[in-house]
Parts: sequence; C-alpha cells; structure tokens
Amino acid sequence: MVMVAVIVLEYQGMFQLLEWATFDHYFRLRPPEAPETRIVLVTIDEDDLRALGGWPISDRILAQTITNLAATNPAVVGLNIYRDLPVSPGSEELDQLMETLPNLIGVYKLIGSPVAPPPILAERGLIGFADFVRDQDGKIRRSLLSHPNAEDQVQLSFAAQVSLFYLQQEYDLELTVVDPQRSIMELGQARFVPLRGVESGYGQTNAGGYQILSNYRGDREQFVSISIRDVLANRLSAEALDDKIVLIGTVAQSLQQSLYTPYSDTDSSFASSSLVVQGNFVSEIVGAALDGRPLLRWISGWQEVLWTLIWAVSGVMVSHRLLGERQFSRQSRTLRWLWLGGTLVLTGSLPVLLSYLSFQLGWWLPVIAPIVALFGTGLSTATGLIRERQYESDRRLLQFLEALPVGICVLNDDGTVHYANAMADQILGEIGVPGSCDEVRQAPAAYIAGTEQPFPLEQTPAWRALQGEHSQANALDVDLGGKRLPLEMWGAPIFSRQGNVTFAVIAFQDIASRRQADAERERATRELFQVNQDLDRALNMEVQLTDAAARFVPHEFLSFLGYESLVDVELGQAVEKEMSILFSDIRDFTSLSEGMGLQDNFRFINAYLSRMEPAISDNNGFIDKYIGDAIMALFGGGADDAVRAAIAMLDCLSEYNKTRQRPGRPPLRIGIGINTGLLMLGTVGGQHHLDTTVISDAVNLASRVEGLTKLYGTPLLISHGTFLQLEDTNNYMIRLIDRVQVKGKSEKVSVFEVFDADPPSLKVAKFEQRTNFEQAVFLYHVKQYPEAQKLFEQCLEKIQGDRPCEVYIERCQQVQEEVQIESEDGENTL
Repeated sequence: MVMVAVIVLEYQGMFQLLEWATFDHYFRLRPPEAPETRIVLVTIDEDDLRALGGWPISDRILAQTITNLAATNPAVVGLNIYRDLPVSPGSEELDQLMETLPNLIGVYKLIGSPVAPPPILAERGLIGFADFVRDQDGKIRRSLLSHPNAEDQVQLSFAAQVSLFYLQQEYDLELTVVDPQRSIMELGQARFVPLRGVESGYGQTNAGGYQILSNYRGDREQFVSISIRDVLANRLSAEALDDKIVLIGTVAQSLQQSLYTPYSDTDSSFASSSLVVQGNFVSEIVGAALDGRPLLRWISGWQEVLWTLIWAVSGVMVSHRLLGERQFSRQSRTLRWLWLGGTLVLTGSLPVLLSYLSFQLGWWLPVIAPIVALFGTGLSTATGLIRERQYESDRRLLQFLEALPVGICVLNDDGTVHYANAMADQILGEIGVPGSCDEVRQAPAAYIAGTEQPFPLEQTPAWRALQGEHSQANALDVDLGGKRLPLEMWGAPIFSRQGNVTFAVIAFQDIASRRQADAERERATRELFQVNQDLDRALNMEVQLTDAAARFVPHEFLSFLGYESLVDVELGQAVEKEMSILFSDIRDFTSLSEGMGLQDNFRFINAYLSRMEPAISDNNGFIDKYIGDAIMALFGGGADDAVRAAIAMLDCLSEYNKTRQRPGRPPLRIGIGINTGLLMLGTVGGQHHLDTTVISDAVNLASRVEGLTKLYGTPLLISHGTFLQLEDTNNYMIRLIDRVQVKGKSEKVSVFEVFDADPPSLKVAKFEQRTNFEQAVFLYHVKQYPEAQKLFEQCLEKIQGDRPCEVYIERCQQVQEEVQIESEDGENTL
C-alpha cells in the first residue's frame, strides 16, 4: 500500500518541487566545466545603456555593432533583441544588413503575447522564437527546441536555429530523424529524445512542442563576454571572433523579467539573463553534437516504478533485518527506533549518491520518491513487525493463562473485570470475584471459611491487590446460588513505571476439588504469583551484583577485553592496546599516617581517594587499582584525557587543602606521573581466584616518572611518549625537565613538567622563564656546566623556590667539583 501510494503521489506531481530542488542542487555541486570558447556574448549592461543614451538603443547603434562584428568573420551572429518595429535613426542601415548578411539570425516571441520577428529576416527564414518554458517554481530547466505556430507549422527556437546554422555551415552537420514515431533525432554525436511530461521529477507536466532537459554549462562567467561599447570602439582583434557564435543581447536587470536557472534562487540578485540562458541552450546543442557532451536523459515510467520499488523493498529488508536480530529485539523501544531510523537514513543516502553519480553521466534519476518509499515501507514494516510480536506475546500469555489449572481473574484499576480464564468461569461461572466492582460480572457474597460471618471486603485478595498489596492464600467461602463453594484465593498488584497500580491479578482454586492433586496445584499456583516478585528481586539482585562487581573490576576494563559482564571473563584473556597510565602518590604519607590511628588512617585515605576519583572518571579514565594511598589509572581515549585528569586532580587537591587549615592537618602534596605506550590488559590467577592486571614496560615507566616528582619537587611529570601523543602541546603549560636513562633500557626518556595547576604567580614565572630553563637543561646535557649553572641561577631568581633549578645547580656544582653523582654522560638514571 505504501508503494502504491508513493507511485500515485509521484505521478500526481506531489514530489515535483523537492525533485526540482534536488536537481538544482546537483548542478551547483557539479564540478565546474571548462569555459565555452565557441560562443561569445556581446552584452548590454546598465553602464552601456547610460553611455548609449538609454533603452531602446537605436537601429544605427545595432547596425554599427553588427557591421564591426561581421568584419571579424564570425560563423553566425544571433541578435537576441526584439526588432519588430524600427527604432530610428539608422533603420535603413539595419535593414540593409539584414538583407545582405547571410549569417544574421533574429528573434521573435511565439507563445502567449507574440512579438513579431524582423520582417526582412523572417522572409529569409533566419529567425527563431525566444520563448522559455518555466516550471511551476519559475525556474527554467527545459529547453524548447521547436513549437508549432498558429497555423500548426513547426517553428525553431532561437537557440536551435543558431546551433543548426553554425553546425551546417562549419561542420556540414544536418539534423536527421531516426525514429519518427518517438520523434528521436540525431545531430552529429548528439541524440535528441523529447520530454513527454511524466519523466523523472515531472508528473503530468505540459510537454508541448519539442522539449529537452537543459544541461546548463554554467552562469555568465562560463562564456567569453564583450561589452557592446568595446565592439563599437573596434577594440577587437581581427581573429577574436573568427568562426565563433556571437550572441548579442542585454544583461541589464532593469530591462527584462528576471530569469531563474538551477544556478540561481528566487532572490533577484541571483537572477540570470535571457542572453546567458540562450548561450547555455546553444552550448548544450553544439557541445553534444561536436564533443559528445551528454544531454540530460531520464528514465521511463516503468523504469521509474522499478527504481522506486527497489528502494521500497530495501526499506522492508532493513526493517526485517534489524527487527529480526534477537539482540536488537531485546533493546528498549526508543533504542530500537533510533537504530532503525539511523539505518534508514544511511540507506536513504544511497539513492541520493547513485542519483548524483548518474547525473554526472547525464542521467536524471528521481530521489524523493525512492526515499519516501524507503522510509514509508521501512517504518510501516517495522510498525507491523512490532505489532505482530506484541500480538504474538499477548497470544502466548493468553495461552499460558488458559492452560493454568487455576482460575485467573485480572481486574482493572477501578475493580472491573478485565480478563478471566476458562478455569475461572468453570469454577465461578461468568461472575466476578469477591472484592471486584463490576456491574456486569457482579461479585458473589463471601464468608469466612466454615462460618456465616461475612468476609471483610477490605481483606479480600482483590481489594488488597487494588490497594497495591500482595496477599497470601486466603480461604473463604462464596455463595453460588445457595451453594457454598470453598475457595483458596491469592492477589497481586501490577504496577506501572510510575508506581501506580494498573491491574490486579487474582488466582483462586476450588479447594474441594483439589484434594487429590492438592500439592501439585499449590506448587503451580505459588510459582505463578511469585513470578512478579521473583522477577523484580532477580533484576534488583542483578543490578546490585553488577554495581558491586564494577567497584572491584571497572566496566571499562571488561569492555577493552570484549566482555559485557564479569560472568563472561575467563582466565588468560588479554588484549594489547595503546593507553596512557597515570600514577599518583601522597608525599610524606608515612609521617602523616604515624600521627593517626588505624580508623583515622582509613577515613583519611578514603576521603582523599573519593575526591580524586571523579577527576579521573570525568576525563574518560578509570582507576585500575588503589595501592594504599597511591592510584593507578588508565586512559584509552588519548593522552590529553590523562593530562587533563591530572590537572583536575591537582585543582581538586588545592580545594581539599583549604579544608585542612586546623592544627594537626597539614596540607597534602601529591606527585603524579604519566606515560603513554602499548600495554597488555588481561586476567591472571588460578582456577579459584582471578584478577585483572596490566603488564608493560610502559606501566613501569609511568611509576618511575611518578617517582621523579619527589626528586624534582614537581607535582606533575609526563614522559616523552605522552608528550608526543598530545593533540596540541600549546594547550598546556609544559617545560622540559630532564632526559633520564631507564634502568635496563638503552633509550633515554625525556621528562616534562605540566604546571597548569600551579599557583598563578608561579605559573607565570615558569612560563616566562621556560625558554631560559630549557636552554640551561640543554647546556647541562652537553656538559657546558658553568654556563648551565649561570642560567639556572638566573631562572631561580625569577622562580623562587623552584626545585628543578636547585637540583640542577647542585649537580653543576658537584660535577665541577668532580664528584661523580650521575652516569658517565651526566644524565640522571631512572
């Protein structure tokens, strides 16, 4: 039905405006073609009109213009200016040119309010009509090559007349009819097929005359243009127009109705001119005949139906494919629709892409109808499948309830009967249950079992379930037409997402008839009414277990291993990944902890760690493990995440220290080291105990970089591996601290300080002295110790208390005193 509706709408022209807009967009997206060199436009603009005395320009000016042009030996001259009446002075001169020039072609208006052609050119048959075919939005997308006049005689358009004259004179090409029935004609390499009015983006459009789609070359800049004043002043070389097609016309906006093409919009500032449009029409015919430049073609009606049908079937297939996936069907409704919508959008881009590529080859394929068919069939199929599954689910539930050996009665929230299974009708008949409020299925009288005392209404399982309470088995007697029937009855509420009672499920059975199968029936009934509670309990337990597990094994760690749940983890699973490793440690923690008891120590550590954790998680990292007061965190998204997390930790510590102003609570200092490199994430352990771990030299290096913060008295150091992975180092305050030798490694490691979290005055001082400091480090490593010491001392004067400067000054002094405290090459060993 969706497919039929789309085809009907397409043939009714409901998609025309959107198809035309797409068609226009293809022209604007198409790469620019080479300029047309065979056609020269002689333009008359506003400046020309002011210089020539206004409009209309006289016949003398036109005669002089044509005379000067004829001297350059053009192949054909097209006068795109109406001259049905003489405009003195100079009419005799213009008439003489029209009588003598063999290659001058004039224009007239044929359709609507006609404008007669120049009489002399009309007698010689050197005229063509200048009428345009506009679409409903006012744009010109079709070229009218011929049209019958009032006497039903076929007349050629101005563009067709100029083109045929040029091709016959210069290349001896004639227009031939190859299929009279379909009016198909050939001209050189071109094959012309007329529009019928129902092709591609058109639906029931007037296709009178001989129309083709216009394959525009471009706007005015695609043609060689010469001002009429330049022609009148003979500012032309003798060969400038040799064997060219010359078109004379106005481009002044004040003289003509605005013409819109695919390259323009409805804003008059983007309107084209009649001369430029005629130039495009002539270029289209000549280029197709001589160069094989493609004429825009279209697909037939049945091909268009087939094209639309293909994408309609694609919509059905996409919906079936997605909704057929078991994993997908388990997702929430919102997520399912988002998946389906996104897939349909991606699929819908294919007809657009194919249509655009076909347009480059000269074919116009409609895209709006296929896209509507794709989305229509996709969404309708998805809706049908979801409804079918819902119906199937309801049917299975109904079969399950009907198969139960107990009576089941479901009440609405107002107490009316929503459903009763066959067993319920068999036990009670078609009436309600005690506690229901249904005028049609009235509830029977109920009594306390074995007595004549009425059973309290508010104690009935139905009433309690409607109040949101679960009730265990209640034994009561009901009066069925004077006959007492002992029943055992249970009730359970069904809640909405908002916590409101929507239904009450009442189960009951005839105690008298169950004696032989009492145990079996009781078990089945209890299982039924425990389903809701057990399900809620199981879900809650699963959530609690998941949350609890995530505290010990980060979910991100499982994701990197390719697991969704901790249950799936197996021993020995490992994956290699490039990550950033962050180590942090509290300075002088041992002396701090000595002054606290065990409980105080734990409270202190937890208070500190709870403040650091958000800074890591907020920057796409996760904590792999806590090592006493130390933290090891991993970042898989990039080195910038780790650096931003470290800066945030130091900012958080600064805020935390503001609360530690009382005696006995000194401010905390921490050191943070970051390295980036390849590591292995995996599981280790034995059969009865597993643990997650990361193994790599990159991890060891990160720990050692953190240890260097103690030596240099800096809170944050990063390795060269992290420095090179930063997207833009200019986003951070960074200075080179040292190049160190890693034990067991031959390669040296550069270490950098990130001082964004320093106090403002210290940060400014470090930034201003960064160049001098790094120059001093360089001098130190090339063993220019006196010069290095001098620069370090200058830096220390500007950066009061800068520990790296002090360390280097001590090293320089020791080296100069020939005390060997470093490796032979003067570099620190990590």
